[in-house]
Amino acid sequence: MWESAYYPLPAESATLRRLIIAGISMYLVCIAGTIAFWFLGEGGWSWWECLYMVVITITTVGYGEVIPVSQSTEGLIVTMVVMIGGLGVSFYFLSALTAFIIEGDLREVMWRRKMSKRIQNLSGHYIVCGAGEVGHNVIIELSQARHQVVVIDVVEENIAALSRRLEGDLISLVGDATEDEVLLACGIGHAAGVVTALKQDRDNLFVVVTARQLNPNLRLISRATNERSASKLRQAGADAVVCPNTIGGVRMASELLRPAVVGFIDLIVRDSTSNQLSVEEFIIPEQSPVTGRPLSQSGIRQVSNSLVLSVVRGEEQYFNPPSHLELQSGMTLVALGELDELECLGRYINGADVVTPQSNNPGGFVVVNKR
Repeated sequence: MWESAYYPLPAESATLRRLIIAGISMYLVCIAGTIAFWFLGEGGWSWWECLYMVVITITTVGYGEVIPVSQSTEGLIVTMVVMIGGLGVSFYFLSALTAFIIEGDLREVMWRRKMSKRIQNLSGHYIVCGAGEVGHNVIIELSQARHQVVVIDVVEENIAALSRRLEGDLISLVGDATEDEVLLACGIGHAAGVVTALKQDRDNLFVVVTARQLNPNLRLISRATNERSASKLRQAGADAVVCPNTIGGVRMASELLRPAVVGFIDLIVRDSTSNQLSVEEFIIPEQSPVTGRPLSQSGIRQVSNSLVLSVVRGEEQYFNPPSHLELQSGMTLVALGELDELECLGRYINGADVVTPQSNNPGGFVVVNKR
């Protein structure tokens, strides 16, 4: 939760504003009438009696005069003023309340507040701007990887379609992602990353600039239609820019020339049904049990059957790293393996005790300590 812990809601509708004004007017009429009756009786009647007189006068219940207002001209005048003013305000309040409920504003406000409370509890989540064709697939991938996602789109139908696809498990906000208030409402101050997948490059550029100013530490990925826009987005602060047209062309050529390679990559990054192989990256913390050890003596093979594909240090990449490579904090390990094996590897690298299958006892398990 960031410093202000405040998430502004979108602007309330005109119907809700009318309802609030009507409620305030009703309150003021009751207060003014109560004070008028109190002064009329020169303090001889209690405040509760004065208020009760105002309520039965406005509602025309007619239970009888708690206060003998008919015995004086001033009392009759005050009663008529309260009755006329109160009836007018009552009808205005009831009409505003009816419109508020019928037009669906009540459900909308409750939904907004529910989303706001869910967002307040998020930390390290991802924000996806745009739920069109590209954004739709981004959200599905992040959700399948069990990451918390907040979706922004100006088209409510896009969000509704996503909600049906994810069976209602979707945190979303209908609004313009280029506005600061909308990004703040999505918890950008404590988000891990933002994906802007809007149709227009200028809108993506605006989101990148705004998001980078609101949170300099998050990871920003942007969509672009061409390389010229991609360079501008990188200069504006995007960590990576993806051109769907370029990637689509390369993919089609690869399907033609290297179908087996493409099939293997699909198995790793796109096959959500087999749940077998995946590629993950792990940043080595300072207190990791692998820090300062050669790869061959790191203990990785003892806790996981995952294959270390690469070790990244700054701008350097060690593909198929040699066994004598010394692992240091801050390095990133890129590993290929089954999901449960990768989970074991991640826990081990971060210094947690790992429960892993015992190789010489199928079905049994052994606990591997941090050190």
